[in-house]
Amino acid sequence: MRRLCILSSALLLAGCQGLHSSDNQNSAGKEAADSQLYHTSSVYTSLQIHDRTADLGRAYSMIPRSVPEQPEAEVKQADLWADLADKMQLDMPLDHPRVVAQRKWYLKHPGYMRSVSERARPFLYLIKEEIEKRDMPMELVLLPVVESTFDPKAYSHGHAAGLWQMLKGTGKNFGLHYDNWYDGRYDVVASTRAALDYLEYLNNFFDGDWVLALAAYNSGEGRVQRAMKANRRQGKPTDYWSLSLPKETQGYIPKLLALADILKHDNHYGMDIPALPNRPQLAVIEVEGQVDLHMAADLAGMDRSKLKELNPAFKRTATSPVRNAEILVPVAHAQGFEIAMADLPEQERKSYTHYQVQGGDSLGRIAQRHSTSIQAIRQANNLRGSTIRVGQALMLPTPYATAAAATPAGGVYKVKSGDSLSAIANRFSVSINELLRWNSLANKHTLRTGQSLVVAANAG
Repeated sequence: MRRLCILSSALLLAGCQGLHSSDNQNSAGKEAADSQLYHTSSVYTSLQIHDRTADLGRAYSMIPRSVPEQPEAEVKQADLWADLADKMQLDMPLDHPRVVAQRKWYLKHPGYMRSVSERARPFLYLIKEEIEKRDMPMELVLLPVVESTFDPKAYSHGHAAGLWQMLKGTGKNFGLHYDNWYDGRYDVVASTRAALDYLEYLNNFFDGDWVLALAAYNSGEGRVQRAMKANRRQGKPTDYWSLSLPKETQGYIPKLLALADILKHDNHYGMDIPALPNRPQLAVIEVEGQVDLHMAADLAGMDRSKLKELNPAFKRTATSPVRNAEILVPVAHAQGFEIAMADLPEQERKSYTHYQVQGGDSLGRIAQRHSTSIQAIRQANNLRGSTIRVGQALMLPTPYATAAAATPAGGVYKVKSGDSLSAIANRFSVSINELLRWNSLANKHTLRTGQSLVVAANAG
């Protein structure tokens, strides 16, 4: 069964609108309301002093029945950053020199958080929900800022990868999968689960001390444990701030706490942090069997490069043939994508053939023999150059819609027995989303034999 997992209880329209001035608007509204209450009180007092025998009903009528004031919490919740800040709970030594130094750095480089905020836009709400489900400190949502500046394709010299900068061995220990088609460290959903599993393990390892757990996430639990033992032998405290740890780890926690402190202040110390919508931006679609991602993107009516950008874990233009996949899709395209995956027959899911490199082969010769191009082969197989080796397995792209059927007269098609939205969309080179919109269809189940279906943009 295919299932559509929306990362919220409701399916909301996608959008990237931010409420950049919510705090200012709330402040202005509150000042106006306070002023109105002050003047109302003055009117009532004046009436009492100057005319104690006046009709109190007349005095009361001068008082507004209600003073419009939007609760501050409601305004904050419209901005995802503000909502996250409200839920942060770790003790922060704000006057510690290392925290002060990091806070000064952030404030001196305001462009840093503007860039990070834009990269975080698709993924931040998803991570927030996973942390809330586990009842973990909300400060953990800032780890991808410190680790990767929220770049899901980040790769370090130490061979850590993805948003959470996990090493391959650590990721494997906490459930991530790797093969020639897929690297789980770059999968935002899977790596978030694995990273939080690892952090839960570290928190238990250090008896509930989240700061030590975070330090161990950066440098390993063994190194933190050895530093604690060394301090005990010398009669020194064993808290994070007293330990002798690598320079990177000494700056690691202050970076996170300084940023949390900035977010928790309504004016962000004067730094402009773009507001983000506090609602799901992505849906998770689980698909069975191998699927060509270009085909799926086309049928869902979304940009191919956007799908790849949201799902960098896939090394090629198709999912793995040996395991099911979870694919991130913008909420607005979720329904079309889910229908495409559910409807598309197995034999139509691939737009490539498998080929094993033979002696004497080159990319140019293979491309010529199979009516494709060197660039297309490189893209399908995530190749950076032209080097191939005997026995290597390649995906050779083939057009999955070699010739679109001629658009019927009037742009209207009569549905036949066995037709599906995916097949019709593929046949007439349109997207499922377009078919749903042009025909006011709620879902795939409204399709019936003999139905007249608009299959062209200018039909009617």
